[in-house]
Amino acid sequence: MIGSGVLLMAWSACATIPHLRSGVGTMLRPPEDRVAERDSAVQVAPGERLSVRLNGTPALRGAASRVPTHIVLLPGPVGSAFSMRHVSAALCAHGLPVLVIDPLGMGRSSRPTDADYSLAAQARRIAAVLDSVGVARTLVVAHGTSATLALRLAAAAPERISGVLSLAGGPIDRQETTGVRLALALAPLLDTPVGRAIGRRRFLAAIREQSAAPAWCTPDVAARYLAPIESDVRGTLRVLRAMQQAEEPSRIETELHRIRAPVRLLVGDHPTAHAPTAAQVALLQRQLAKLRVDTITGAGTMLHEERADAVVAAVLEMLNNTR
Repeated sequence: MIGSGVLLMAWSACATIPHLRSGVGTMLRPPEDRVAERDSAVQVAPGERLSVRLNGTPALRGAASRVPTHIVLLPGPVGSAFSMRHVSAALCAHGLPVLVIDPLGMGRSSRPTDADYSLAAQARRIAAVLDSVGVARTLVVAHGTSATLALRLAAAAPERISGVLSLAGGPIDRQETTGVRLALALAPLLDTPVGRAIGRRRFLAAIREQSAAPAWCTPDVAARYLAPIESDVRGTLRVLRAMQQAEEPSRIETELHRIRAPVRLLVGDHPTAHAPTAAQVALLQRQLAKLRVDTITGAGTMLHEERADAVVAAVLEMLNNTR
């Protein structure tokens, strides 16, 4: 439940929301003059608190009975809730209730040393957050590594997941991804002022390599991405190593057939080593009854940054198809 771990309660006005469509900037106005936004820490176990940002409704527990499906956004290992700001704002403009959840050890969530950092355990924690805020049914949008977390959640609780939208994330059994390796390489550098400057330059280069049009990743944006790591470098290193070493209770291949909800995979047309492999896509095609794979033009693997419009359009289409 939400207890003494509340980090911050803030209400912010959303007068106009920038929204990109095929590279052309437009402005979307939310249906109401003010939209609720709250940052909270939800305790799911002793010492385990997940950072949760709630957008679009002032009281999810009271609104849950009136909203058939909420949207849950799961960032990847680097970026935290900040990385989902464009998608969240655009969905907010459509009047949709949105939760952005940092999995344990990521973003502003806690980093306990002795926790189970398997993706299966992370999925259980997300389910616990949904229980805590009173959300019965949700569509999950997940980036990178977190896509497997979303798939495990959909397999374990098919009745509460209306759909999974993966942003360049393929099914994995070990968290030895390029994103985790990048974070591990950068974290030691971020512990000193001199190293921090080097680390930020390396991060900029790595993220821009994943993008078709890397102008979005400015030094200021990179600093916001890296802020959670810089706030606890040693804790981040411990967690990243624990993620790499975590053993899954079962292979994802044996769980996928339990998923009843539609799964949609978005990949960019800009080739990058971070994209899902052909073998991962083939596994999804064999095991999932409802799979759609779309290639998004003008993007790499940072689809939520480069083509937030395409991500939002996919969410709205999936919502319409489940009504």
